[in-house]
Amino acid sequence: MQSIFDEIIPRENTDSLKFDDKIHRFGTENIQPMWVADMDFRVPNAIREAFIMLVVHGVYGYHIKTEKYYNAITEWFHQHHNYSIDPKGIFFTPGVVPALSYLIQALTKQGDEVIVQPPVYYPFFSVVQQNGRKLVLNNLVEKNNLYTIDFDDLEQKAKTSKMLILCHPHNPVGRVWKKDELNKIAEICLKNKIILVSDEIHNDLVFNPHRHIPIASLSQEIDNITITCHSASKTFNLAGLSTAYAFTRNQEWQKIFKKYISSIQVESLNTFGLNAMVAAYEKCEPWLKDLLDYLQTNYNFIKEYLSAEIPMIRLSPLEATYLLWIDFRELRLTDNDLKEFIIKKAGLGLNDGPIFGPGGQGFQRMNIACPRQLIKDALDKLNSAVHSINS
Repeated sequence: MQSIFDEIIPRENTDSLKFDDKIHRFGTENIQPMWVADMDFRVPNAIREAFIMLVVHGVYGYHIKTEKYYNAITEWFHQHHNYSIDPKGIFFTPGVVPALSYLIQALTKQGDEVIVQPPVYYPFFSVVQQNGRKLVLNNLVEKNNLYTIDFDDLEQKAKTSKMLILCHPHNPVGRVWKKDELNKIAEICLKNKIILVSDEIHNDLVFNPHRHIPIASLSQEIDNITITCHSASKTFNLAGLSTAYAFTRNQEWQKIFKKYISSIQVESLNTFGLNAMVAAYEKCEPWLKDLLDYLQTNYNFIKEYLSAEIPMIRLSPLEATYLLWIDFRELRLTDNDLKEFIIKKAGLGLNDGPIFGPGGQGFQRMNIACPRQLIKDALDKLNSAVHSINS
């Protein structure tokens, strides 16, 4: 049966970062782009209808954030993640990465140590270092392509650190941190008075039987040391609308962050982004369910294909996100050679593993939020390229 997600939608010549920046990113037009984390699917009809209403109205003046925006967020988290957000502690930002930058600037000082857990979403590194803070690495431990946290190392580094940025679910390794892991992280942060910033932007893209648990929901104590960053952008393909939010129950941090946001004059946001978020949270749950089913089938298709045709290439188990972490180490190529192989031999535009920090060597990240025919085309290209190595 044909799915709405099977439609191949041309994205070239739309000023798309993913499709129209190939020369700059990869040095060639002759690649199939499967890198940056946006989807090749149309947004749900309810969001498009919300846009049409705005367009027809024809006036796009300054916008106020009314209760409907706050209610949409709090109701979504209550229904989907069993967590009650304090509406007074919600702050809108242009994106999750800007939110991380604002939080670092508002709540830490120059030279303070900030922990991240690589391989991890690469802006985490720059957002710490470019704000004059000291980057501290708590490297994940990989065994048989499954990643876990090195808690002994984390406990040592937490003694002198001010903040931990948690990627939950984790990008790029696809883990959904379990309750016992989250409790250990929280215990270490409580013990060492660490500010816990949790990037949970992928928390609605979780596959059965896994379940996302907001780390702030574990206890009142943990809630009070946590700031969560989120957006509807990944879930509903709205990244270009630059609308995100952060929230915390800590009243002191609410005051500090409100003052900081006001001081840098970023309180006004995108009218279309805010209305799209409301439409998504109020009307688009059925679309999301269908999306998750389609992404799960894409993952299963890739897993079966690689097992049958290219078994030397392995996948990390995908518990969440639509970003596949692929292990090419058995090809025994240097990182530069692997990058060149993927671009020039396979004709694919993926994310190069080393940009995600230590542990990224020999890996590539692939975006699988696209029609299955494009997935098959990419795998066929990869299969031919791999088998040409020894031919």
